[in-house]
Amino acid sequence: MTDFLKQLNQEQQEAVAHEQGPLLIVAGAGTGKTTVLISRLLHLITEKKVDPDHILLMTFTEKAAQELIVRADRALPYGYVNLWIHTFHGLCDHLLKLHGLDIGLNPDYDILSTTEQWILIKKHLDKFDLNYYRPLGNPDKFISELLRHFSRLKDENVSPQQYLDYVLELQQDQDTMLSTAGTAKADIDRLAELANAYHVYNQLLVDNKLLDFGDLINYTLKLFKERPDILRYYQQKWQYLMVDEFQDTNWSQYELVKLLSLPNNNLVAVGDDDQSIFKFRGASLSNIMQFKDDYPTAKEIVLVRNYRSSQIILDHAYQFIQHNNPNRLEEQLKIDKAIQSPDLPAGEIEYLSWPHVLSETQGVVAMIKQLHDTGQGTWSDMAILIRANNTADRFIAELKRQGLPHQFISLRGLYYKKIILDILAYLKLLDNYHESAALLRVLDVPSWQINHLDIINLSRYARQHLWSLYEAMEQAPVIREIAEPAQASIKKLLQLIKQHTALAKESRMSKLYVAIVKDLFLPYLDQDAQREDFDYLNQFYRKILRFEQANPQGLLADFRQLMDWELAAGDSGALQLIFEDADTVKIITVHSAKGLEFKYVWLVDLVDKRFPTISRSDRIPVPEALVKERLTTGDFHLEEERRLFYVAMTRAKQGLYLTGARDQGGATLKKPSRFIAEVNLPVRELAVSASANELARDLQVVTVVDNKPAYKVPDRFSFSQLETFNLCPWRYKYEHILQIPMPPKATTAFGRIMHNTVRAFLQPLLPGQPQQADLFGQPATAPDLSWSRLEKLYTEYWQDYGFDNRQEADKYQQQGRLSLQNWQKSLVDNPLPNIELLEKSFTWKIKDCSLVGAIDRVDHLPDGSLSIIDYKTGNPKNKLGLDDKKQLLIYQLALEQIMQQPVAQLSYYYLTDNSQQTFTAKPAELDKTRDYVLETIDKIKRFDFVPQPGHVCQYCDFRNICEFRHI
Repeated sequence: MTDFLKQLNQEQQEAVAHEQGPLLIVAGAGTGKTTVLISRLLHLITEKKVDPDHILLMTFTEKAAQELIVRADRALPYGYVNLWIHTFHGLCDHLLKLHGLDIGLNPDYDILSTTEQWILIKKHLDKFDLNYYRPLGNPDKFISELLRHFSRLKDENVSPQQYLDYVLELQQDQDTMLSTAGTAKADIDRLAELANAYHVYNQLLVDNKLLDFGDLINYTLKLFKERPDILRYYQQKWQYLMVDEFQDTNWSQYELVKLLSLPNNNLVAVGDDDQSIFKFRGASLSNIMQFKDDYPTAKEIVLVRNYRSSQIILDHAYQFIQHNNPNRLEEQLKIDKAIQSPDLPAGEIEYLSWPHVLSETQGVVAMIKQLHDTGQGTWSDMAILIRANNTADRFIAELKRQGLPHQFISLRGLYYKKIILDILAYLKLLDNYHESAALLRVLDVPSWQINHLDIINLSRYARQHLWSLYEAMEQAPVIREIAEPAQASIKKLLQLIKQHTALAKESRMSKLYVAIVKDLFLPYLDQDAQREDFDYLNQFYRKILRFEQANPQGLLADFRQLMDWELAAGDSGALQLIFEDADTVKIITVHSAKGLEFKYVWLVDLVDKRFPTISRSDRIPVPEALVKERLTTGDFHLEEERRLFYVAMTRAKQGLYLTGARDQGGATLKKPSRFIAEVNLPVRELAVSASANELARDLQVVTVVDNKPAYKVPDRFSFSQLETFNLCPWRYKYEHILQIPMPPKATTAFGRIMHNTVRAFLQPLLPGQPQQADLFGQPATAPDLSWSRLEKLYTEYWQDYGFDNRQEADKYQQQGRLSLQNWQKSLVDNPLPNIELLEKSFTWKIKDCSLVGAIDRVDHLPDGSLSIIDYKTGNPKNKLGLDDKKQLLIYQLALEQIMQQPVAQLSYYYLTDNSQQTFTAKPAELDKTRDYVLETIDKIKRFDFVPQPGHVCQYCDFRNICEFRHI
């Protein structure tokens, strides 16, 4: 932090720490903008003594938010209540859950993904009065384009009524429009169809208690504009605003920032216009370009000292991005954005041209191998950056052929991983035995050990008799050409198909899936050596659990239909990557590479129409009259492609290699990308590789390198994680290292509902809350603590998800209603508590560790000390030992460090019978608890996962897959 601040002059240092008025920080690539934000946080909290609860930091992606949280966690010198660091969508979701009812929005809404939006329209396509956008030959053709259109409208905060009014005005002035602007009647009819479709779509969302991501921002704007008292509350609460990656905000998000920053405008915007690359997600470059127009008194800081790339790379990148002038801040604000890296070693940048695409592929991989083998870098120092996903295939194949450890980092593609394709094939087979293509894939699953000759003989027999492959399998005993081991495997597979088919007719998808994985894949899957495959299975399981949450009665046929729709919508499956830190060569799209850095970067496939790509404007553009962002002149697409190329160049620290091949295998040779000339590099022509003959190459003998990724320990820990580890370290490995998802339990689901209900009911008792309104809209004289309000909240928070059946859900619901009635009566019959905090998350820093959690309730006692209360929905305990007290003891240690006030009382409140166990912590108990936390985290960090089988095994979620379980 100190080293970074040295690069700023005294005036700039004061501006970074300055807490009054707006500030614009223009941060060049690799100049430490995250450090700027953290330094401002530190200054406000430690020097200005600002309560962290009064600071709000917003950023664009969840990944960026998590990075800021971790950096802040490490930088702050003492325990603290969790900072308000959110994505825009995450913050708005939080606000709408609390205040949605104030604008008539049911807070128990679900948020739709893009694919779920597609499915919603597909299911209700008959409700849309579509003509132009529903061609008979392919009625689903325009659904994705309609959704993009709706998303752009929401980026501009255009309501359905505004769209309809705009079309109505066109229709009324049609004669004038025909004579002046040439707007044809057919075009007006098309716009009317779009406006009506937008209205129907939004009504579907409302009717089904659904929101899309654009709604989160726009409903929050609506909340603040229609309920100024709530806006004032948050303006007073968040007195300091910081926005990271400001160049990625859209028009609606910027409007939200403007509202929250009033009246003092203590706003810091950090961004780089040269790295604005997310126009396809709605990002508006004009936001950062017009910031000084909106805030003319804002101070400016330009960060130009680079901590990543060598000077030669930066010089070429800077010269290149000049081609986007005059649509750059450097030109508009008359500032100097030439980045300097005086302390970094010399580097190199080259353009390498191969005659053939195969030579390019082999040449890049050969360079990577040579740098590694000569000790100039680890595998993870190397990255191949690609513009399009399909470019990755040939590099993956060559790295695999050479036996080099590698990983394709793409956030989509789960459904196309080999093991998931096997799963999908088997599910299809259960739906229809005679899907021979699916069955052929299932026969190739390694656990069957059926060789290809046996599969060929089986297929030939099926063709000869005009049978399906399944019918041939049933006759396998009479096929002499099939070997005995294969005969046994086929018999077993037939038994499993019938067994799983019967299970599919009566069981939830999660139960069926667990059985399939256990029977078909666990016999050959090594959970350590094949962790990636195992993780893909886990991620698909999470998808099935989400499906069950939305469809409690959904069976195999319903899930198969969902998968068909998702694939039809173009969804390849969201992919969570948990091995990014492994020592592997990374193949990564340029968009995904933003924010990352590598010692050596190969930017490949630089030929005409590949990079920059051909401009593809929206097939259904938003009418200019409805666009609120300020549009600039120029070639928008080319300028964004140029910014994307600039981002790719500045990922490299020491070596940047631009590559291309003129012979791509087509009829004509490809021209080099126009960006090569703009980078101003000489061409180094390379010869055809000696192994450019594909057959000769593939006949070579190569050594396979172990590609086993290392475990990654969580950055932060919770009380439940520590308890799981001490029950059984092997279970901790399954749950928190391998992250195997398990179906939700009824007790967990019930506990969550009860906690949410109690928190919402007690919310008005918190200090500084906006006044409630009575039935006539006037401020109420006292908080509404009536049973009718509590029952309404309970109904809104209730969900059937997590319970095995309707009977179990009804039983729990009735039990909860009775418990809450008794609790509410007890609350109002006694003096109201002086509540300070509800469901407050915290981070407790203890030595070099961080423990996170959430405290249900903190009260002020009459003497000024604090009381911690934790609600329980399980059975009450008559006597508490040290192990029973640990959770509250940890809460006390954390809260005393955070609030610098003594905690005098700890209580477990059992909602089951409204009893309470209260105690005061002894110094020795606190010391033992602190030691317990440190010792347990130390064991976890040493990967000390020794199984502890015993009586706990009968309650373990992983009993069915654990080879150490107690019988």
